[in-house]
Amino acid sequence: MSNVVLNKGELNRVVVTVSERSQLLDPYYLIVFTSKFSIDDVTTVTSVQDVSPATIRYNLFEITEQTVPDPLLGQVHLIEGEWSYKIYESNTQTLNVSATTGEILQQGLIIVKDENI
Repeated sequence: MSNVVLNKGELNRVVVTVSERSQLLDPYYLIVFTSKFSIDDVTTVTSVQDVSPATIRYNLFEITEQTVPDPLLGQVHLIEGEWSYKIYESNTQTLNVSATTGEILQQGLIIVKDENI
C-alpha cells in the first residue's frame, strides 16, 4: 500500500499484501493513519476485512473517506495531505491497537487528495 492515493469523499479500493505475514485465519484488519503534517500527531483508525477474491495473492480493502465516518465500517475522515499508516490484525473487530496481535503487518505512506478543489 506504499504510495497509495485516497480520494476524499469517495470509496477507495486499496490493494495490499498482508496475508503472507498474517497469523490469523480470516482476520479483521485495523489500519492506523497518522498525519505527517500535524504537529499534534493526529491519528485516525478504521477496521476493515479483506474483500479480495484471491487472498493468496493480494488483499483488497475498501476504505471510504467521508466527513462523518463510522470506523467499524471501513470509513475514515482524513484531511488532505500525507499520512503514514500501519496495518494490524485481530480475531475480532476492534479500533484498539492493544486488542490486535501487536505485529505490524505493513506500513507505509498514503496521500489524501481532494479532486473537488
